[in-house]
Amino acid sequence: MFCGPACIALIQGIPVGLVAATVGLIGARIARHQAAIAEAKLRLDLFEKRYPIFQRTWEIMSEAASHGTRAKNWGLGTPFNSFLPQARFLFGGDIAEYISEASDKWIDLDAIMAEREDPGARARSAEREKLLKRWFHDEASTGLKQRFGPCLNFERWT
Repeated sequence: MFCGPACIALIQGIPVGLVAATVGLIGARIARHQAAIAEAKLRLDLFEKRYPIFQRTWEIMSEAASHGTRAKNWGLGTPFNSFLPQARFLFGGDIAEYISEASDKWIDLDAIMAEREDPGARARSAEREKLLKRWFHDEASTGLKQRFGPCLNFERWT
């Protein structure tokens, strides 16, 4: 059987086509790996921005649970004010609302701690102080980790 010039040209083009297809598949695989690496880098970068907010929130709650609000000078407002806008941007609404709730409770506890000089006011607010300190203790122990966990977990990212 005789193969004409067109047939010979076609046969000669097969190796070139196979090489091109192989290079294309290798390129696609490399691109897929680069995308996975870029996503992992993004997660790490976001984690590095989020973790200090978690750490600072935990420190403030632990301090409030163990020593109240007067042991440290937090400046004007609550200690949460310095990172609440950043938390809203990095975590979204749920965590920002949680930190706002903690800030409100911190203000309540601070007001109670300010009343300590008045014996009558102290007796009236002792139960509320106990409840607020218990809330801060519970949140510092477990609640904070449950709330922030999905945002800081590398396996199930939100």
